[in-house]
Formats: sequence, C-alpha cells, structure tokens
Amino acid sequence: MKSTLRLMSKQQLFYAVFIFSFGLAAGLALTRAIPALEISTTETTTNQSGAQANAIDIGFAQSMIIHHDQAISMAMLVKGKVSPNLDLLANGILTAQLLEMGQMKGWLNAWNQQITPPAKGAMAWVEDAKNVSNVQDLLYIAQCKASKGAMPGMLNVDQFNEMRAMTGQNLERRFLEAMIAHHEAAIPMARFAVNNGESLLVKGLAKSIIREQAAEISLMNKLLEQINAEY
Repeated sequence: MKSTLRLMSKQQLFYAVFIFSFGLAAGLALTRAIPALEISTTETTTNQSGAQANAIDIGFAQSMIIHHDQAISMAMLVKGKVSPNLDLLANGILTAQLLEMGQMKGWLNAWNQQITPPAKGAMAWVEDAKNVSNVQDLLYIAQCKASKGAMPGMLNVDQFNEMRAMTGQNLERRFLEAMIAHHEAAIPMARFAVNNGESLLVKGLAKSIIREQAAEISLMNKLLEQINAEY
C-alpha cells in the first residue's frame, strides 16, 4: 500500500484513502454483523451459518490484498498518461480494488488475524490446503508448489520500473499485457477460495472478483488488439 500511495497526487491520495476506508469500515461491519463468528486456522470445519473463516479464507484475504495492491499501483502508474478508454479502465480497477482491499483488511482485523501472509509464503494457504477434491484445485495446488511460493501474475521490481519508464502506445500495450496476466492469475485464486473456503463473505467477494475480472480481461484483450492493429 505504501508503494501505491507514493504514486498519488494529493487529490488522488484523498480519493484513495476515502475508498479504502469505506471498504475497511464495510468489511468490519459485515463481519461483526454475522453472529457466532468462529475461527479455525487449521482445517476446514462445518458451520451452517457460513460465518466461519478457515485457513483458506484468511490466506485468500492476506494474499489478495498483496495482489490488489500491485494492480492499484499499475492503475495509478498509467492514469493521465494513456487514452481515455484506458484511463477509464484504470480508474475502474483502482476504485474496485481499493474498496475490496479495504473490505479484506476489515475482515482480517475482525478475525484477529495479521494482514500480511505468514513467513512460509504468500501461497501457503493453497499449498497446505486439506480435503481438496476438485481437479482444477488440485492442479492449482501443484502449480503453486512448482512456483516455490511466488504469487502468480505479479510483476517483479524490474518489470514494474520498466513499465514506469514507458510512454504512449508502449505504455498502453505493456499495461494491458501486465494487467491481463495479473487478472488471469487472480481468477484461480478466487475460484480456490470459493471451492474451499468457509466464509460467505469471502465466497461472495471471490465470486465477484471472478465475474468482474473475467469481463475486464475480455475488454482488455479487445483494447490490446486495437493498439496492435494501429502499431
């Protein structure tokens, strides 16, 4: 979040803090509104109310906060430097993911969990998942283990700085390529949480992420095709 804030003007910072704070307050309120909230950070357990947060729910929130933070940073990087259509897209990503990040931090605070993933790794919640039977999820566990803890779809520092130095169509193309890969990596994370999490709050957000980011991927692919056709 700190790296994101450094990219913002005062006006943008005020807007970002407002959206994030609104999400944080909403996350806390929704979590506290659900009765009999219980925490299990080891194995999946049954809870008819759907209020329980298990290790998948907690790990998903911790990791998706990191994932969202980089998407927000990329969106801030291109705002005001790209075409109106791309600028509108970046603003939509910025607003949606700031709100969602605030919600997830609110949940973690309400669950008395740390915001950052454990030292074992950002994807340990997937690698250590128990009682997984879905074939897609089992393949995803294998992929995460093969990546040795690296979070899928993330730019490294050099790649981010390279994009920061770009302008014009080169920046537009690189932003779209990076954000498409970023979204494509977020969808399996969200699907894993839907299939293996316990909290209805997490499942609801994860389903929303799948739906919204799939639509954004389709839009970004069309915009990328237009840019490549003009180049």
